[in-house]
Amino acid sequence: MTLTGRPSILFVCRDNSGLSLMAEAIAIAAHSHVRAFSAAVAETAPVDIAAVECLHYARIPADGLSSKPVELFGFSGAPRVDVVVAMVDEAHQALGRLAWHQIARMERWTFDDVSCLRDVNQRRISYRRLLPRLKAAVRAVVDRAAALPVAA
Repeated sequence: MTLTGRPSILFVCRDNSGLSLMAEAIAIAAHSHVRAFSAAVAETAPVDIAAVECLHYARIPADGLSSKPVELFGFSGAPRVDVVVAMVDEAHQALGRLAWHQIARMERWTFDDVSCLRDVNQRRISYRRLLPRLKAAVRAVVDRAAALPVAA
């Protein structure tokens, strides 16, 4: 695969309310040499306030984060996606059914779907506990994406 310009990474999870938004925010804040997006494979949900609080606590900007369906990235005129990261098992299974995913490199992560927890305090604790692992995973995928060949 030969890329032009900055590589683009799409972080995908079930409802795009927490983990994938956090990954997008981390990538945007810490890695200006890539473009980052996030999306849902199922019905979108409101942005999880516990995820936003976790980002703010870590001093990672969360302004402008919004939940959106993955199908948007298959439309004409959508941003080019070079790497798609399925963050939870449900996302990995659903992405296999989308035709456009074959043009991007796929990665499969195994994070717990924190947004499924009903109690907001449990979600706050869970997001904070996995934030270091999430930051490390984002850094690693950004490094791999940056190493892909770039067209002159």
